[in-house]
Amino acid sequence: MTDTNSQLDEPSSLGRQLQSALERVLSNIDGCSMRPTDIARKLDVSRVMVSRLINAIKKPDPIETLTRIPGPETLRSIIRAAAIAGVSKADAEIALRLVDSFDVLIRDQYGTRTAMNAALSGANEQTLEKFEQSSRYQVFKGMSQIVGAQSSLWVTCMMMTQNAENESGIDISTIHGTSGLRRLRPDTPIRFVYGIPPEYTDRRQSPQRKDFDITSFMVHEPAPLDVEEENGQIINNFNPAIGGKDALYDMFSEVYIPNGSNRFAANGRSMRGTTVVPDIPVVSLVSDVVLCDGIFEGIEPQLFVYNTMPRGGADIEDPKRDIDRVPASEELIKLHNLSELEVSEFPKYVDMVRYLCEKNRRPFDSIRVYRLRVQYPVFGFQYTIAFKVPQPSG
Repeated sequence: MTDTNSQLDEPSSLGRQLQSALERVLSNIDGCSMRPTDIARKLDVSRVMVSRLINAIKKPDPIETLTRIPGPETLRSIIRAAAIAGVSKADAEIALRLVDSFDVLIRDQYGTRTAMNAALSGANEQTLEKFEQSSRYQVFKGMSQIVGAQSSLWVTCMMMTQNAENESGIDISTIHGTSGLRRLRPDTPIRFVYGIPPEYTDRRQSPQRKDFDITSFMVHEPAPLDVEEENGQIINNFNPAIGGKDALYDMFSEVYIPNGSNRFAANGRSMRGTTVVPDIPVVSLVSDVVLCDGIFEGIEPQLFVYNTMPRGGADIEDPKRDIDRVPASEELIKLHNLSELEVSEFPKYVDMVRYLCEKNRRPFDSIRVYRLRVQYPVFGFQYTIAFKVPQPSG
């Protein structure tokens, strides 16, 4: 038996015993079904905690039960209330002893409930997924309060088409930005080096910012931005008055880079693709690579996720940055049906893709799409979709 399995033996056994004992307590409450509302009313305890407890003890994996049940003190209050409501003293005492063992396991072996959940998270796929999403949500909440803003969606739609003058060259057309942007604090500046407005036309450099009006794709009002120049950069300040939950804005930019990529490896570089680092905490990230004209045909993309905090943005071809790579549970999805292009948080997304197809004179039904979707992407992480291209023939 491996060391990992050995470490899981005690928690697994305890979880199995708790499943049995707690189910016996709940099912023997006088005149009560196993419905959370019935039990909560009968015991005068929180319905949310009862529902969480019932769902946890029904999990087939006892480790998942341990990571999902309420804490020891909540369990004790439910068991004691059940004893008053008719559960036998023997069943209640068995359950309380097991809860005491659960409490000791947390304090003596792991120190905190959070540490225990982290240590047990790899026990199975469901436990790991639940733990990771819960952890990312906590980061989202905390960073939203620190940054002073949050958004529902960060989206990048990058289309690659054949360059007309260079047979190995690729033109890149991109619309990227955020939808459902909301300011939370009046005392924190929210600043984006993002999108260059028309008054700075004379200072534009590649990539070329496009002046076409894309507000028709927006779900909310365009974000009000105060523009200033600082240290050679154009800074967009998002500082609207603090409003209610419906004070939401959209902010998108269109970018065109002629001959911005290449079908083949060159100058020691062989990876092509797109990188996204959301500027603010967001609920969902959607990054699409839209391919036309047989570009990267037969090449499956790879996902690279980096923690950029120690050393800034990562070059995926720099082996020294491998140490900053983060394991990712998400997978890249190839969209076989164009109806799968829909993004629930952004109902005009398909229209946006059609718009890029029309501008680039490519049939909508000929595109190939690879998508990354991340729920609560970690603020400060870099998400890169990359294709490893071949050396040029000869």
